[in-house]
Amino acid sequence: MPARSRENLPPSKRQYVAQPMPRFVEFQHAKLVAEPPTGQAWLHEIKFDGYRMQVRVERGEATIFTRNGHDWTDKLPELAEDAAELSADCILDGELCFLDAAGKPTFSGLRRAIGQGKTAPLVFFAFDILWRGDTDLRTFALKDRKAILAEVLADAPGERIRLVEPLPQSGPALLAAACRMDLEGIVSKRRDSRYSAGRGETWVKSKCRLAQEFVIGGWTQEPGRHFKGVLVGVYEGGKLRYVGSLERGFAGTPGLLKRLEPLAAAKSPFALESPRKTREVHWVEPVLVAQAEFQEWTASGMIRHASFVGLRDDKDPREVVRERAGEAPL
Repeated sequence: MPARSRENLPPSKRQYVAQPMPRFVEFQHAKLVAEPPTGQAWLHEIKFDGYRMQVRVERGEATIFTRNGHDWTDKLPELAEDAAELSADCILDGELCFLDAAGKPTFSGLRRAIGQGKTAPLVFFAFDILWRGDTDLRTFALKDRKAILAEVLADAPGERIRLVEPLPQSGPALLAAACRMDLEGIVSKRRDSRYSAGRGETWVKSKCRLAQEFVIGGWTQEPGRHFKGVLVGVYEGGKLRYVGSLERGFAGTPGLLKRLEPLAAAKSPFALESPRKTREVHWVEPVLVAQAEFQEWTASGMIRHASFVGLRDDKDPREVVRERAGEAPL
C-alpha cells in the first residue's frame, strides 16, 4: 500500500509525520532601529562582528553554509569536525568570529584567518536552532528554541561552538554597556516569535556606530601614485547609487588592489549619482562588497568620514541597500 503523503493526512495527524531536514534554510535578519525596545516581551543579545553562518549536522556529518547558501565546509574544517560530534541532527544559526587577545570579536582578524587558511581559532556563536532531528523548530517560540539549543550544545566538544544566551539587562542598558566595550551593538528579539525568513519586526538591531556594507564600484589612484581609496554605492530600486568614498582603513588589506584590477570596467557601474570620471578614477564591475564604518549620512544621501573595515565575501552585492533605522530596506 503506498505511503500517504503529508498533504493527504488529516490535520490532527500531520504534526506527527517525520519531515526530512532541508539542505539550507533562508535566514531571518534583524531590522535596524534607532533605540532598542523595552519590556519583558524582548530578549537582548550582543551583536557579534563576524560572518553569519548556518551549521547543518546530519548522521555525523556537518555542512557549513554562508548567508547566501554557499558551502564553506572545506574552508572551516575545524568547525565542521566539532559540529559533526554533536549528539543530535540539527540546523544551527549563528555568527563566526575571530576573538582578539581581549576576547572581543574583530572583523579584520576574521578576514585574515580565513584568507590565510588559519581557521582553527575561529569561534561559532550559536544563537538559534531551526531544526532538530525530524522536527522543524521554526514555528516554536524563540524562548523554547533557546532551551532546545542549550540541550543540543550541552555536550559540544571544546570551545569552538558556543551558546549565545540572552543577557539580563534591559535593551538600553545593554546597548550602553556594549558601546562602552567598543562592541558593534545588540540584537533584540521577541520571546514568543517564530523564525521567519527575511527581515521583519520581531528581530531588531541597535548599533553603537554607523556601519554597513557597500558595493565597490571603482577605486581612486593618480597615475604613478599610491592607491587612494574606493568608490562605493548601495542598490536602490535595482540600480546602484553612488554614496561616497572610503579613503582610510586599508593598512590591513594590502592585496585589495590586486582584487580590483582584474575587475576594471570601461564605464561607471553607478546608475544613480555617479561621480565624474577623472584621471584618478578607475571603474570596476560591482562584484566586491566592503564593510565600512562612517560618521553619518548627509541630507543628500552621502556618507561622511567613512573607513574601510574589510571585504565581505559572504555577501551578495545585490543585497546591499541603505540601512535605515525603523524602516525596511529599500
